[in-house]
Amino acid sequence: MGWLKRVLIFVCGLHALVVFAEPRDEAASLIAKYRDAEAMTARLSAFSSEFLGLPYGTTGPLGEGLSGRYDQDPLYRFDTFDCTTFVETVVSLSLSTNVDAFETSMNRIRYEGGEVEFLKRNHFPSLQWIPNNLSNGIFEEANSKVLPDEEQSLAEAMIDIGGWLKKSGPGLIQIPGLSTSERTERGLELQGQADRFSPVRATLKYLPIARLLRDPALLRRIPDGAIINFVRPNWDLIASTGTRMNVSHQGLVFNTSKGIRLRHASVSGEKRVMEVSLLTYLKAFENHPTMKGIHLLTLRQSGL
Repeated sequence: MGWLKRVLIFVCGLHALVVFAEPRDEAASLIAKYRDAEAMTARLSAFSSEFLGLPYGTTGPLGEGLSGRYDQDPLYRFDTFDCTTFVETVVSLSLSTNVDAFETSMNRIRYEGGEVEFLKRNHFPSLQWIPNNLSNGIFEEANSKVLPDEEQSLAEAMIDIGGWLKKSGPGLIQIPGLSTSERTERGLELQGQADRFSPVRATLKYLPIARLLRDPALLRRIPDGAIINFVRPNWDLIASTGTRMNVSHQGLVFNTSKGIRLRHASVSGEKRVMEVSLLTYLKAFENHPTMKGIHLLTLRQSGL
């Protein structure tokens, strides 16, 4: 996930950290390095492997840049990631043949309509990140590659963006140099934006972990380079963050010589970008009280 600041640092995708200059030169170097890789899966694999071992950004690495009203962390960077920014960065690099295209892709993936603004950011995967990136044509659903519709389950939750802003507003402010009073004032301003939002029912079809563990051969049906979303249906985080959620983590799946592998920015253990066996990862959630399944997307190749 990417994809709730300090209040919920173990849930990916709701971001912040310190301000760095936007690394256009590094982006250009990365894109040039793999310019000859034409297959999308090869590009996804190559770019994601570049970041293995880098640290997990525990308070979220990205924001709206120096012009951000509430979060002035950089629009992109290549030295630290959370789970959602790892996916966003790898996908955007894979779609791009130059830096301008990369920056455009990052904004299209991270923001509704590509409009760089905190309240337009795709903070919640099942409500915003996934449906917005399906409707803009970047991704397509891939669950049916693994299981027919009748064997999938449905996650649903009332996601309350207003409740999240009211609960977390001051902690979401990432602007260097503000005094304590200025930070408090800006946090109250963000909390005041809560009135713009009503709770919305978000749904997401998913592949049950129990079904996958009964027949692990199903994992071989996952498309190479798929985006994987880890599903916790109606996950109750109201006390800590002001809302419920359906998705807590995101990553990429590759079919390698070592088997079916998950590459992700992991907040647990070594807190870094890493590659692990997907089957082993899923087994850790067998009979888990909240983690119940996975949801898959594949990347459309129209960006190349």
